[in-house]
Amino acid sequence: MLISEVFGRAIDDLSSDATDIRARRHCPFRDTKCTKASKSDPLGVCSLSDGKYAAAICPVRFLEGDRIFKDAAAIAFGKGADIAVFPEVRILRIESTGGKSKKIGKVDFVLGRIADGKITDFAAMEVQAVYFSGESIRPSMRHFLTAGSIDPTISDRRPDFRSSAQKRLAPQLMLKVPVFRRWAKKFFVVVDSQFFSRLPVFKQIALPNSELTWLSYPISKIGAGYEMGSPVVAGSIWDDIAASLREGTAPDPAEITAELQLKLDGPKKSRPRLLSI
Repeated sequence: MLISEVFGRAIDDLSSDATDIRARRHCPFRDTKCTKASKSDPLGVCSLSDGKYAAAICPVRFLEGDRIFKDAAAIAFGKGADIAVFPEVRILRIESTGGKSKKIGKVDFVLGRIADGKITDFAAMEVQAVYFSGESIRPSMRHFLTAGSIDPTISDRRPDFRSSAQKRLAPQLMLKVPVFRRWAKKFFVVVDSQFFSRLPVFKQIALPNSELTWLSYPISKIGAGYEMGSPVVAGSIWDDIAASLREGTAPDPAEITAELQLKLDGPKKSRPRLLSI
């Protein structure tokens, strides 16, 4: 997949507005200067695309129009609710040396329901972008900013959905979801449709019974830009998700024995070391 958005604008967008945003290194999704990877020299690549659908490689990409918060709040609290969005809330307390305690386990966002100026309920949200394989994408971005077009020979990257799900997302969920499940509070995970389609298959359940609710947004090419569409919403039970994100299904032991025997009987240069005890 190739670079599709730089500093919040599609590479096809050569308008004066897009040029100004790139010159200022501005992030339109957060309405601040981009700080991805560096404050002084930010890595402003938002997504990769196959030309039709994009995969977000920066979690801030999902803040388009604040819709992820509105969509989640409508499910958690009902339409018409007033909410506040609290970023990076720590939820776990551990004791450290000297009898002092500290909090760990930051949740990306906590949505608080407001009634008469008081927080009356809350829900959690994790936002997961995808990591990619290959060399740094910074030279590709710099070439685009200088030339006004991408060089396909240095701009092609492979999104690593498997590692992003099982090595990045899963540990975060294992730490945080059980806490909110114990509190009987909603927990949402925001991903794009490319990411969601590569997740292991899991059983989906009705939203009122969901312990972990997925919001999967298509990021589609529309005209000269990319836009987030309406999400696919999927309810799930945490135990099912934890099982599906494990590293595959264990085969019969006989299969492993046969594989080892093949290696033992194989070419001499690739045989295992033999030891006597």
